Amino acid sequence: MKSIRKQNCILAIVMFALMSILTSFPVQAQTINQKQAKVTVQYASIPAKVETSSSGDIFITVKNISDDYRADYDMRVLNNKGNVVEVSEQNGGITYFSYLKKNRLYYYQIRETQTSAYPWEEDFTGEWTKKVPFVIAQYQLSQVGTGRKVRIKMPKISGVKSYKVYMSYKKDRAWKKLKTVKAGKSIVVSKFKGKALARNKKYYYKIVPSKGVNATIGVIRFSKKK
Repeated sequence: MKSIRKQNCILAIVMFALMSILTSFPVQAQTINQKQAKVTVQYASIPAKVETSSSGDIFITVKNISDDYRADYDMRVLNNKGNVVEVSEQNGGITYFSYLKKNRLYYYQIRETQTSAYPWEEDFTGEWTKKVPFVIAQYQLSQVGTGRKVRIKMPKISGVKSYKVYMSYKKDRAWKKLKTVKAGKSIVVSKFKGKALARNKKYYYKIVPSKGVNATIGVIRFSKKK
């Protein structure tokens, strides 16, 4: 009887050990999948900054997120229909796009290509990032009559419904929202913070489209009367 109990006890221990081994594999596989997912997200989240020159050209600056290898990038621009219109290759720094048209909504995508610093490691070509929208907008500014008033007209761009207009005394901070203007409409600016616009004083305006990661910053200034 004792022998049977001993055998049952040993069998139970063996079964418990076997079940522990079997149930440990899914947990380990899940952990590995999570690590791979993090890597994929890392390569699909390449930070970049979009800037527009006064002539309407686009500069896209990519920040190098890699320290242990030399990172190159493939960058492409797509139109609002999803068609690729321009492609560029770079090794960090600034990418310049000059064939894009004004008053259009575009998207850019980046993928990273690694050239390993070690001969035993393989090179790598990442996946394209998600499409990031940006706008090349041409705003029309005109003085209203002979007074200290400025009219800013918003362009009609497919995919852009409105524009937020801000103003500040500084070109890089302390922005105050003036109004949200619909596409194709205008805003007349004659006051800022309750005061009429003064002559020979700089006022900075910033316009942010409803769709797109880039903004346009300009300056308004009335010269003194002679």
